[in-house]
Amino acid sequence: MPVTDAQADTPPARRIAHLDMDAFYASVELLRYPELRGLPLVIGGSHAQQPLPLADGGRRFARLRDYAGRGVITTATYEARALGVFSAMGIMKAAKLAPDAILLPVDFPAYRHYSRLFKAAVAQLAPHIEDRGIDEIYIDLSTLTEDSRLLAQRIKDAVRAATGLSCSICIAANKLLAKIGSDLDKPDGLTLLNAEDLT
Repeated sequence: MPVTDAQADTPPARRIAHLDMDAFYASVELLRYPELRGLPLVIGGSHAQQPLPLADGGRRFARLRDYAGRGVITTATYEARALGVFSAMGIMKAAKLAPDAILLPVDFPAYRHYSRLFKAAVAQLAPHIEDRGIDEIYIDLSTLTEDSRLLAQRIKDAVRAATGLSCSICIAANKLLAKIGSDLDKPDGLTLLNAEDLT
């Protein structure tokens, strides 16, 4: 069917993705300390919480119950969140909820490194990126013709290949819906959201 002048002048429908890395700081730490996978892990405090090497080659990790001070939690794994521990909570309060949770200090150079890696991987597939922080971006997919679900999966796969980390992504008609949708299916989620889905 021929394309009319009116159709040719019609801009493509907006497709905006919001990509959010899953428990980003904690996930980066789990790459470094894979023995902590599946355990409640909290990021916060100071470098006094650095793991200590043991004679047998293992490591001794600080626990929330050992913490004294006024620090706050930067992030927590999903296992720690299940115990009621969340970002911006005081560490002393968190220690009452999850005393055996492991506590690691923040390592911003490492987080910035992985942030650059995931953003570069996405830019190879979709060049129109709006940076929203160290662990999230908006992506304008409006000019791309690929099926939304396939494109979202390709982006997720590229992020995992570049970083070893999972992310959650939603494609919607605008930023607000995309941001809402990326939080609906975490971790490692893929959501396609229309305005009518929220009515």
